[in-house]
Amino acid sequence: MGLFMAFIIAMSVKMFMIAGEDDLIEKNYYEKGLAYDQDYNLQQDAINDSVVPVFKADEKRLIIRFTSAASYKLICKRPSDSKLDRIFTGYADENDPLILPGDAFKAGPWKFHLEFTSNGKPYLVEREINML
Repeated sequence: MGLFMAFIIAMSVKMFMIAGEDDLIEKNYYEKGLAYDQDYNLQQDAINDSVVPVFKADEKRLIIRFTSAASYKLICKRPSDSKLDRIFTGYADENDPLILPGDAFKAGPWKFHLEFTSNGKPYLVEREINML
């Protein structure tokens, strides 16, 4: 009986110790909720202005082809493990796409948050892609 009680207490302590480390919930959840309208407008502007980049993924690489020259910030998030999250920044145009090696991403679901500026106007595109 004593061993069983010790086991239950140990599991309870462990549960409370790791309770704050959930990779499925963002650290700034409430701030993101307040900025939702702004993000939505940036996404709609990309659609209305016909500047949505094309995402193409295979087992060797991820290619993002822009419709015009743009400076970008690509935030790559792995929902199940925040330690694998990555950020890429740079410049690309319609003749020089953004190419990322496939081995930079563990196989499985990824969320891509692409902020870019083209012709002086900011845009946002989000995609969920299952990397091979």
